[in-house]
Amino acid sequence: MGFKRLIKEYLKDKLTEMELNQLPRGFQTLGKIIILRLNPKLFEKKKLIAEAYLELLPHIRSIYLNKGKIEGKFRTPRSIEFLAGENNPIVEHKEHDIKYKFNITKIMFSQGNLNERRFLATLVEDGEIIVDMFAGIGYFSLPIAKHANPERIYSIELNPTAYNFFVENIQLNELEKKINPILGDCKEIVVQLSEKGIRANRVIMGVFPAPKNYIKEALTLTKEEGTIFHYEGVVKKENYLSLYNEFKEIAEKERYSCSLESKRFVKGYGPHLKHVVLDILVLRN
Repeated sequence: MGFKRLIKEYLKDKLTEMELNQLPRGFQTLGKIIILRLNPKLFEKKKLIAEAYLELLPHIRSIYLNKGKIEGKFRTPRSIEFLAGENNPIVEHKEHDIKYKFNITKIMFSQGNLNERRFLATLVEDGEIIVDMFAGIGYFSLPIAKHANPERIYSIELNPTAYNFFVENIQLNELEKKINPILGDCKEIVVQLSEKGIRANRVIMGVFPAPKNYIKEALTLTKEEGTIFHYEGVVKKENYLSLYNEFKEIAEKERYSCSLESKRFVKGYGPHLKHVVLDILVLRN
């Protein structure tokens, strides 16, 4: 029996038939926490529903409700509300043999990007120098350091809360020898790294919306023999070339040449919108 059928059966005497049909088909699990998204028509019954989840899933310690979107320059979740169980939003979530510790009310963690976090590490060759812009709590840096063999990863994060969890996660996964976390603005830090003579085999630009205003500075990290830039964004339907042309226009203006090596559609992002990752090879002219 699927879980929705199970919880409908459990609540059949407490909810109307219409309310039962409005129960969510799924939920997000992070560690031992469940985050629900409910139809607003069910908000009056949210506590009752949360208690039912705890009864049916005894390994879960807490139920939270996500009523909002990811907002602001720090990509912070809005309106995460505690419903039932233990009111402790700090979670330790394990994925691909990596431990991520963070506060679910302050830090975004998209399980829709699970395959991309795993896949990116498979592209890294031994001895690479990597710059991870917008590193967050280590979404990409940690699995690359764990499952590949880079020489060094320079990971930049502006949000102090995310940065502090990132530092803790580096220690939690015993990856201090491979990752250099840096607190600051990517636009400034990548130039500072470049001025120190650092050139990257790979630059990760994994943030929404697509970080167009950071391309010029990121290009300064390009090696003579070429650098791969992982550039992310949201496109209408499958119009990934619009995102590539945005990058290419800036690169050519700064006297770099580039070519699109590959692309990946990660997930849907809304009606007719898709999250895409472009792997762009950049060369100095």
